[in-house]
Amino acid sequence: MLKKQKINILLICLVFIGSFFSVMTMVRSGLKYDFGLGFWGPNGHDAIWHLSLINQLKQQIPPANPIYSGTILSNYHWGFDFLVALISNITSLDTSLLYFQILPIIFAILIGLLSYYFVFLVTKNKITSLIFVFLNYFAGSFGWIITLTNSHQIGGESLFWSMQSISTLLNPPFALSLIIVLLGFIFWIKFQKTNSIKWGIITGLLFGLLSGIKIYAGILVGIALSIFWLIDLIVSKKFSKFNFFICLSTGIISFLILLKLGLFSGSNLLELKPFWFTHSMIESVDKFYWPRLASFRFNQTNFLISVLVEIFLVGIFLIGNLGVRVLASFTLIRKNITSKISNLDKMFISILFFSFTIPLLFVQKGTAWNTIQFFYYFLFFANFYLAVFLSKLWPARKISVILLLFVSSMTSIGTLKDYFGNPPPSSLPKAEIIALNFLKNQPSGYVLTYPYDKYIKNNMPTPIPLYAYETTSYVSAFSNKSTFLEDEMNLDITGFNWKNRRLEEEKFFNTEDKFFARGFLINNQIDYIYLVKNQDFKISSENLQIDKIFDQDQIRIYKVRK
Repeated sequence: MLKKQKINILLICLVFIGSFFSVMTMVRSGLKYDFGLGFWGPNGHDAIWHLSLINQLKQQIPPANPIYSGTILSNYHWGFDFLVALISNITSLDTSLLYFQILPIIFAILIGLLSYYFVFLVTKNKITSLIFVFLNYFAGSFGWIITLTNSHQIGGESLFWSMQSISTLLNPPFALSLIIVLLGFIFWIKFQKTNSIKWGIITGLLFGLLSGIKIYAGILVGIALSIFWLIDLIVSKKFSKFNFFICLSTGIISFLILLKLGLFSGSNLLELKPFWFTHSMIESVDKFYWPRLASFRFNQTNFLISVLVEIFLVGIFLIGNLGVRVLASFTLIRKNITSKISNLDKMFISILFFSFTIPLLFVQKGTAWNTIQFFYYFLFFANFYLAVFLSKLWPARKISVILLLFVSSMTSIGTLKDYFGNPPPSSLPKAEIIALNFLKNQPSGYVLTYPYDKYIKNNMPTPIPLYAYETTSYVSAFSNKSTFLEDEMNLDITGFNWKNRRLEEEKFFNTEDKFFARGFLINNQIDYIYLVKNQDFKISSENLQIDKIFDQDQIRIYKVRK
């Protein structure tokens, strides 16, 4: 009884500590400070996109494209954003509060508790379960070795491209997908032997939701389920109603969701580019930069040497991202040698295979690096096999296991430093908060913003205002209105041909032709123009037939006469 109490106390402490540090990547963002709203890390871009999308989902389903006025959003999984919009509409809680402060805490706790329960259900081993919980909060890459060697600092979480465990909450749809994956496999383990059609459908419905939350997880789990069912049917020659109805309901729900999300709109989002990640890894100065090897590879004419170089780069990519997780391979080797590959292992091995090979061979059109998100699931399932390996060592080598866990979390220590620091990299200044609140309270309509200029942030002190920090959807996010053109990065990801709009927008702000400029506003149904600092147009407001409705601290808002 005492031992059980100790384990429960350890679990509570581990979930509390893991959740606290994981949540620190989120909770300070979106709050008001002396300079305005602060945003740490990728929250200065990614979170702003989600806020703009959530606000559109509170108004209509499917959502209007918040950054490309006059269109419906397609080619994007907005299941998480719909959940936030739904909770916000029911509770009247602010979307920013839900996104940055409330849901991260809930997600972090659920990931910890479900991780423990899932592994205990599989292994009946509490040490394995606790280690898995730890790894899902803190496991990292070997990037810290490179940064420590080069700059005497601990960091390098994504030096080999992939995000690591500590940053899970920075990608809320990914975090939610892990919760769904864990729940789905818990159901699969608990009800597989019952051969129940009802539980097969329920489990399949759960897995099917992944397509709307994180399409990468939906693809991986869907492939794994299908392969497992087919192989099991061929090998055992037994028809499992439970597994059949999981596959059937997963497929139906996934199809309906993808249809609703516009992912069958005809645009092919994946592009065959073998080894793009391994090549860019050594070519990019912010990654594992190795210019001599990059040059050697590029200029190599000997086929055999080229193959060896590619294998070497894949090895660096794999081992570098895995970190201590590389030891998980011993678990799989041992299971294979002893013929102890379970049905769960068969599914997990399928997921591991495809989550590794897809980003190795394919990139996403528009934003090539987005397919690295397949690899996030490779690391998650590698955590499971590392936990099994370390728990085998635990009885005889406790100190070694503790040391390995500490080493595995080194990049997390480096990452967390950035989220405890001040000031944040980006902000929404107080003056813009006032202006955007004013715009939010105006009648609905499309907003024209000034074209993003990536060079104006040079030499700007931190925190850098969002209008200069990155191409973001911040005007849409904080005004609750669709903009003519914002966040070119996400327009690339979703496959919208935004470059022609960009040219039209630039022409509008630089032209002295009042007929073109007025026609531009009317033809594109622009209702408001939002400008900050030195942003301006060359034609008088009278010739444009627009009225200034807000002018404060160099921020101007115009309403277009109709």
